[in-house]
Amino acid sequence: MVEYIRCSVCRSPTVFERPWGRLCTPCAERVLADGPSQIRRPRAVAARRDVLVARFPGLETVKDTPAVLQLGGSAQGRRVEVRLRIKVRELTYERYIFHVEYAPSAPLLTVPDLDLPPHMVDLVQWQSPKITQTEVRWLRVAFRHLGKWDTVTALERLLIAAQRHDDGQ
Repeated sequence: MVEYIRCSVCRSPTVFERPWGRLCTPCAERVLADGPSQIRRPRAVAARRDVLVARFPGLETVKDTPAVLQLGGSAQGRRVEVRLRIKVRELTYERYIFHVEYAPSAPLLTVPDLDLPPHMVDLVQWQSPKITQTEVRWLRVAFRHLGKWDTVTALERLLIAAQRHDDGQ
């Protein structure tokens, strides 16, 4: 009996495990065509940064290292932090991490509460969403993978979910 695994990028069933991860054939071909990870990953993260800053002009780069690019600022009147990891920490697959300012009395949300498109639901990390606290209370959601435009969709949906709880709905 063949046991299927899920592609790390598109979540489609696959039977292949590549040396660099579990990818279906179309995703593996695209990754190979884009070049080595040392070139591909920083370029992909820069494209995600550019589209986020274009959609949310209140965001700016606050950290840019070989391991992570971090955006901070405001979007729709709310504080936001976005971490786009180039190198993933050991034993974790959190690559795209969003923090959105969240009301102090708002409840912890579940993945269905975020109203994400179906293709993004399976990409949410297993410990997300959760609440964290630094200088403000954050709604924190991490994803294994997101396409360039999916980063915009994710932040838009998180802002909507946070706003819904500000209004007491």
